[in-house]
Amino acid sequence: MWGIKTQLIAGIAIITVAAITLLGFLSIKMLEWNALYRKGKEAEVIAAAIHAYIGEGQAAEAAGLKKFVAALSEKGVIKDMAVVDDKGKIWFVIGEGLPVNKDEGDSLYLIKDLNIKMVGGGWFSGVGKELLVVSAIKGSASGGFMMFSMPLWDIRKEAANFRTLLLFYAIFDSVIIIAVGAYFFSKNIIRPMSLLKETAENIAGGMLEQRVNIHAKNEIGSFAASFNTMADRLEEKIRTLERVNKELVAAQEELVRSEKLATVGRLASGIAHEIGNPLGAMLGYVDILKKTINSKKEAVSSEEKEILERLGKEIERIDKIVRGLLDFSRPSVQVSGTKGVLQDIDVNKAVNDSVQMFLPQFSGSGILFDMRLSEILPHILMDEGMLHQVLLNLFLNAKDAMAGGGTITVETGVRCQASGVRVKRRKDDLTGYDFTAERKETAEQKFVVISVADTGKGIAQEDIGRIFDPFFTTKELGKGTGLGLAVSLGIVQTFGGDIKVKSKAGEGATFEVFLPI
Repeated sequence: MWGIKTQLIAGIAIITVAAITLLGFLSIKMLEWNALYRKGKEAEVIAAAIHAYIGEGQAAEAAGLKKFVAALSEKGVIKDMAVVDDKGKIWFVIGEGLPVNKDEGDSLYLIKDLNIKMVGGGWFSGVGKELLVVSAIKGSASGGFMMFSMPLWDIRKEAANFRTLLLFYAIFDSVIIIAVGAYFFSKNIIRPMSLLKETAENIAGGMLEQRVNIHAKNEIGSFAASFNTMADRLEEKIRTLERVNKELVAAQEELVRSEKLATVGRLASGIAHEIGNPLGAMLGYVDILKKTINSKKEAVSSEEKEILERLGKEIERIDKIVRGLLDFSRPSVQVSGTKGVLQDIDVNKAVNDSVQMFLPQFSGSGILFDMRLSEILPHILMDEGMLHQVLLNLFLNAKDAMAGGGTITVETGVRCQASGVRVKRRKDDLTGYDFTAERKETAEQKFVVISVADTGKGIAQEDIGRIFDPFFTTKELGKGTGLGLAVSLGIVQTFGGDIKVKSKAGEGATFEVFLPI
């Protein structure tokens, strides 16, 4: 399949060759006809001279006529000649002689009393072999005539030379026209079309920012401008669709997560209430046993005391897990009350207090704290105990990720979120205080960010999307319940914030807590 460039060049070549061929053919025919006309004028002069000789009444062998005709024959102007009287008798002849049939040949034109004919040749075969000139003898009323032939080799030679020249001219002219035409077609049509094709393929391949750079003031330029306008609108539509698709995916994930949290929350609440009552009774029985043992006068073995202590600790551990389930089901945050109070919190102080509170747990584990707190940090509105609980969970997770020791880097600062953070409120949370009017998505919203980074083993990429799911844990059996991060996220979201995580396997993890100012 020929390309458009090949087709255009072939078209130019065909048109050029056809035009030059036609022009050359017409030029050759004009040359031939002009040469034949000149021959006819020569024949007129020769015939007039012969008539003059015959009119003088000289004999056919008269020296003057014979000498005149012989001279023309030597010069190649006349080849053969004959004079026929009115009785059909040839009384003068020179050369090889001519047929007495004066109707032979094709008549070209008449000049005065001359009938000029051409023997051979044609429209496409060129000039013939010779011209036959027939003229009636003046003063002869009974059919006397003279007839002579004029060779045409000189015209044929001239036409052949002209054809050779025309051939070279046609080749040279065709090459120039084809080269120039191909250049202009390539520059003004082929190259812009190739650029349009390449740009369209790039856009189809995902390079939506590609545009064609053509500024020609013609149809190609207009087409390029329309193409760029179409590409701009296409890019805008695709960007919009991508954004909407991301929002739909995020909304779907959030909906699934919300449904999952709601289901697990209801389940956890039911289980916690069912287990909580027996646990309370068991703790009461343990206290009674402790008092009974302490009141006995006889000695009690250390093994019995140790068993009783272990039993109490295990029951308290179960009770802590149950309270975690209740907190996950519905965080106990109130505007005023015994469990939670909204306070104006100095974040740096709260972070320092949390570190000092949990620092003894890290003694001897080879874990160090690197504090990088911003000197100028706005206050936030939150329950301080809840903030300590969130930090505790993050510190404990960092400790578990660094079994062989490491560094926990705690950093605070202020950051603007371009799209804001949506509020996640559960029913009856913070009764009487509506966050939704303040926490809607805005162009710019400032947050205090608490960053907790460890140098541990990190989180696998396939697990990052699940670490906030209830009961999901990567720890060994018996070392974690999978509720710490889920509860922490629920607490932070209740106050209009969010928690984000960045991690790679083997490169540690960074948790960022966003709290609205």
